[in-house]
Amino acid sequence: MSDIRQKSLKKNALFSSIKSVMNIIFPIISFPYASRILLPEGIGSVNFANSIIEYFLLIADLGIGTYAAREAARIRDNKYELSKLTREILFFNFITTTIAYLLLIISLLFINRLSDYRLLLIICSTKILFSTIGIGWLYTAQEDYGYITIRHIAFQIISLILLFTLVKSKEDYLIYAGIGVFSNVGANIFNFIHSRKYINLREKTPIQLTRHIKPILTFFSVDAAGKVNGVLDTIMLGFLSGDLSVGLYIAATKLSKMVRQLITSIISTFMPRSSYLINHRESDEYESLLTKVLSITFFLSIPAAVGLLFLAEPLTIIFCGDNYLDSVPTMKLLAISIIFCSFNSYLNNLILTPNRLERFMLYAQLIALVINGGLNWILITYGLKYGIKWGVFGAGIATLLVDLTLPIVKLFAGWKYINNKKNFYDLLKALIGSALMLLVLYLIVSTITNITIKILISVITGSIVYAIIECLLRHSSALMILSMLKKHYKK
Repeated sequence: MSDIRQKSLKKNALFSSIKSVMNIIFPIISFPYASRILLPEGIGSVNFANSIIEYFLLIADLGIGTYAAREAARIRDNKYELSKLTREILFFNFITTTIAYLLLIISLLFINRLSDYRLLLIICSTKILFSTIGIGWLYTAQEDYGYITIRHIAFQIISLILLFTLVKSKEDYLIYAGIGVFSNVGANIFNFIHSRKYINLREKTPIQLTRHIKPILTFFSVDAAGKVNGVLDTIMLGFLSGDLSVGLYIAATKLSKMVRQLITSIISTFMPRSSYLINHRESDEYESLLTKVLSITFFLSIPAAVGLLFLAEPLTIIFCGDNYLDSVPTMKLLAISIIFCSFNSYLNNLILTPNRLERFMLYAQLIALVINGGLNWILITYGLKYGIKWGVFGAGIATLLVDLTLPIVKLFAGWKYINNKKNFYDLLKALIGSALMLLVLYLIVSTITNITIKILISVITGSIVYAIIECLLRHSSALMILSMLKKHYKK
């Protein structure tokens, strides 16, 4: 791979990391404030509404985002073809968005359980329209992560200011919901304007929708099953137990989702490049990319899971408050899912999607959906017999097993791409380093009483210990990072 393209990959990963770190920092600042002002019931109401809207959002998206990003990456050097594809995808997307809003209106009119959340659901539903006009897949295909990152950070800062200015009591949960929409998708209108850099929507091109129907429906099925899997635990807790359980569960999953998002966002930046390399038959570079990214996946996810597992209680107290301590067992359980979800993202973005093997993604999601629904019903109901805390824990067990099921099924298609000794050795080195880091964290957590100091020392010391061990074990990702730092220091 040329130096320019290699540098581009490093920049993509860097910008994606910055964006993901901001996605962690923003909730770290905002969620403790919001959770204390709105209390578990208020947080639960907003997240219950957002979970409902996710169903209509997946209808509007219809799997278009992933499919469009892959196809656009293949033809990104051809402005005419790219403009043609964009016009077709937008036309398709506006049809599905209209259908989604019609179904939402019908649901609000005829489902009694949603009547108490009507205004909240309407506010949260604006993310559907903003997501449609955002055409984020175009910027993913172009690997324009610099623009995406700067735009995203700017709107998060504005949202943070609005949060501290406008949300003052537990009755302000509607404002909190609106700010959440603004921070996540409010900037998408600028995407539409900025898209002129890559495409010309005024250029008259023939609209051929039929060629997109089959792959889009496949990706829709994958996304639909995936999003249902992602919110089913929250929905079932809301119906079976109530807002308090949802609030506790959100607190339990918040940090693990943030850490997971940081790692998976880095992995996803390599999907367009993988599609490009496969389309141009550059197999050697593609195989090299597969090995490097898998190494990075385990290098980051395993110690992150161990760290969150050991710091679950002090992190809960700092970021959520004492009212959320019943969520700690579930948070510890879901810390492990960081590893499974990161590997699952690797299989999706580096192997299955670029190689047009999305049917295996669908098989995995359908199997997981059956497991998810059955286990959530059984474990939540059984857990609630012993109190809300254990009902929430039951939902956590179901989620962990679903997160494990997804990559196992996908390995049937992806095993031949990763079956080499180097990948196994790097996995083993990451496990050894994380185990030794775990011993250090145990000593720190056992001896330090001040919560803030405990967290700071644990994070800093644990990271240093892990980095040193991995360098001594000559983990390929550790050596790559060390080489980059040496080059930067020389400059």
